[in-house]
Amino acid sequence: MIPIVASARELAGDLARETDPAAGRPLLFCPALDGHAPEVAEYLALLPVQDSNGRLLAALAGLPEGALEHACVGVLAVDPFRPPARFLSALRRAGVRSVANFPTACLFDGETGETLERLGFGLDREAAFLERAVAAGFTATGFATDAAAGRRLRAAGAERVVLHPGPATGEAARDAGAAEAASAAVAALKAEGGGRVLAYLPAGFGPHRAVLARHADGILAIAGYSDSP
Repeated sequence: MIPIVASARELAGDLARETDPAAGRPLLFCPALDGHAPEVAEYLALLPVQDSNGRLLAALAGLPEGALEHACVGVLAVDPFRPPARFLSALRRAGVRSVANFPTACLFDGETGETLERLGFGLDREAAFLERAVAAGFTATGFATDAAAGRRLRAAGAERVVLHPGPATGEAARDAGAAEAASAAVAALKAEGGGRVLAYLPAGFGPHRAVLARHADGILAIAGYSDSP
């Protein structure tokens, strides 16, 4: 299990030392989730109820040198208030060398997702941010909700893709179907080559962990949270 940690304490703790950087599996540091219940953390980090990237920059300012050596940092890649060039420069000065579009706006589907995409706050903007980050010398991990999005993020330079099955609905059959769809997308992307493909285990998907892990090169989940049966 690759942990997603939200605080400096977790980053410095045993969870960080359990990662396997040599296998291309750095942990993910995402202060935007800090203090939120796992069931709602991603949504709150995406909505305009907090400054998610501001929380990230504040957390980075308090880290000791070398704390991010094996960490990938989750950023709100659709942030309309921070020009990417200046934001990436701030991240580099803080010691960040690897970024991910997490939480991802792809979490919103249906009419909401279509509206966000039309307004320029969807996958294309996230891909453009990762592309700019890679051009600036960062490595990138792309979070995607289907194979097409994964391909788009790969084309932007993501060396790893993480398939997100979407939010849990509480409906067993529907969530099982989402897990199967994500697993099939992992298999498709792996068959195409182009880098490691992992799966994300959101809150509520514990019963479907085996399905998500079936073809994946690894599983990511919020540290310390498990709803596995």
